[in-house]
Amino acid sequence: MLSIMENIDAVLRAADRAAAAPYTYRYDTPAWYPFAMAAYFTAIAGTFPLLMTGRLVLGMGLLVLAVGAFLALTMVLRRRFGTWPSMDGAPVEIRRVFGVLLLLALAVVLVSTIVWQLTGAPGGLLAIFLTSLAVVWSYEFRLYPAAAARLRRRLA
Repeated sequence: MLSIMENIDAVLRAADRAAAAPYTYRYDTPAWYPFAMAAYFTAIAGTFPLLMTGRLVLGMGLLVLAVGAFLALTMVLRRRFGTWPSMDGAPVEIRRVFGVLLLLALAVVLVSTIVWQLTGAPGGLLAIFLTSLAVVWSYEFRLYPAAAARLRRRLA
């Protein structure tokens, strides 16, 4: 017969596993997703040279198209896979990898800004596309899955 403490421990571990489930068992990221996000970030940045050179209709059109496509993608993914879990209650492994994502996003901005300053808008936009593609791909296919696996091992 299990003691009361063993029962409580088992219940707490089951509760931890249930709370972590949205972070550990999620949909497989579609292969096209990193490309879509890289195109989105590049399109947003691409509006600035258009607006700065007086091509307001083209710049605003690109901005509206990019934001609209992003919102449509978000709605499709949320409808298909449900709501995304919040980072507020995320396990430490997931919060840590999200922090890494934020640092990598900052690196994208810094590298792209330097390249933009050295080569102009075309080089800067290419840098934004390539660096954001690398970051989103790394996060979705390497960093997050590894963090979720560590979390599953810890809760096993």
